[in-house]
Amino acid sequence: MDLVEQLHETIARHKLFAPGDRIVVAVSGGPDSTALLHLLFLLSARWGWNLVAAHANHGFRPEESEREAGLIREQVLGLGIPFAYEQLDVPAHLEQHGGNPQEAARELRYRFLRAAAGKWQAQKIALAHHAGDQAETVLMRILRGTGITGLAGISMIRQEGNVQLVRPLLRMDKNTLEDFLAARGIPYSVDSSNGKLKYTRNRIRLETIPFLAQYNPSIVESLNRLAELASADDDYMEQEAAIIFRKIANAEPGSVRFSRGDCLGLHVALQRRFIKLILNYLSESMEHHDFPAVEQVRNSLASDAKPNAEIGLPGGICLIREYDRVQLVHNRLPKADMAYTYPLEGISGSIFIPEAAGWISYQFKEADEAPGAAFVHEACFDAAGLSYPLQVRNRRQGDRMQVFGLNGSKKVKDIFIDAKVPASLRDRVPILTDGRGHLLWIAGHRRSTHAPVTEAARQVFCITFRPLSDCQMRDEKNVPF
Repeated sequence: MDLVEQLHETIARHKLFAPGDRIVVAVSGGPDSTALLHLLFLLSARWGWNLVAAHANHGFRPEESEREAGLIREQVLGLGIPFAYEQLDVPAHLEQHGGNPQEAARELRYRFLRAAAGKWQAQKIALAHHAGDQAETVLMRILRGTGITGLAGISMIRQEGNVQLVRPLLRMDKNTLEDFLAARGIPYSVDSSNGKLKYTRNRIRLETIPFLAQYNPSIVESLNRLAELASADDDYMEQEAAIIFRKIANAEPGSVRFSRGDCLGLHVALQRRFIKLILNYLSESMEHHDFPAVEQVRNSLASDAKPNAEIGLPGGICLIREYDRVQLVHNRLPKADMAYTYPLEGISGSIFIPEAAGWISYQFKEADEAPGAAFVHEACFDAAGLSYPLQVRNRRQGDRMQVFGLNGSKKVKDIFIDAKVPASLRDRVPILTDGRGHLLWIAGHRRSTHAPVTEAARQVFCITFRPLSDCQMRDEKNVPF
């Protein structure tokens, strides 16, 4: 079937667009988005669409980026449709908010696309993700650890605010799109960064999938089929969980109450969905509602050891259990003056510390893989220079640290005073200590002189602290379990 007609059928079958829709088409200049623009244009008269081409220049590759923008502008003018363009200031965004350059670029790009949709009164934003992108996403999530929701991969339609993100090419092969462009002599750009193996997705696309294709030449199709099946199962389970929620839960602003017996009477799959639905209701940031958080609630309900308990959860949520009565509430953390200690076991791990309202993550790495740490929310140490076991705790009376960059030691109390840390928060701050009781790192503040990473280091211990207030949801890459 002709590719234009194939896309027409896909749009009609899945109700991706309606006649007369205003659509912003995201165009990067690569073959996928260029094909999307021309395919939708060829169908626009039949459907009565009003198209707007939108391009965001990230500025990562100045010369290439300018050529891409020029080529897109030329094609858009040739088609006679409006062109929305913006030069993104990613460095300024990173300086103000921090984070990963690729994630920052993505956040700014989607912000631009939503703004373009608002300006042109568009109901839909068309994105050019294809079957290869879907396969990469599903495989990445399998490797990281995921459940049915993650296996569903990228959704074909997703509501975001007042607009829908629509991916009409999600079931189409990249080679088919390139053949479409070649047959019509339509030029496109090739992003040189797509070949750089420092990016995980590139390694998946260029190394992992070709390797797996030796065992299954149809690996991309298989992963897409898995995503389609998982998406239907996930949708069904979400509907069932919503029915259960309405039936057995009593929801109020910032609080949900239910019977322990009612929850435990559900199939374990519905228990997890029910709990996750409650966590989503109480906190907008779904990043914290992963498998460990859901299992922490479920295991607490299943245990007969503590019929009365109060447990802090990620996202500022607290579980209160009183015999059969269970309540999940928002913004009720454990008392700040409660001492805590968390041992760091194994070569890597992540620990949610409710008293500190954040995550501690740690890992032993080869020296050449370790990042240059700024000693604020991340610190690295020469593994050979540490005394074990390591642990994270809050401050104790009389704590002192040999601060990096200073002569002698300094009281932790004075470090907090100098940093203007409110007194009510000082007992929450995580502190890394070694087997001899030495203070190695005060998360978010100072690092000690112990075990510096030098050129002689062979293995490095890296630790990070991520306050929940700094966490941001990451759209497609962020998967609830």
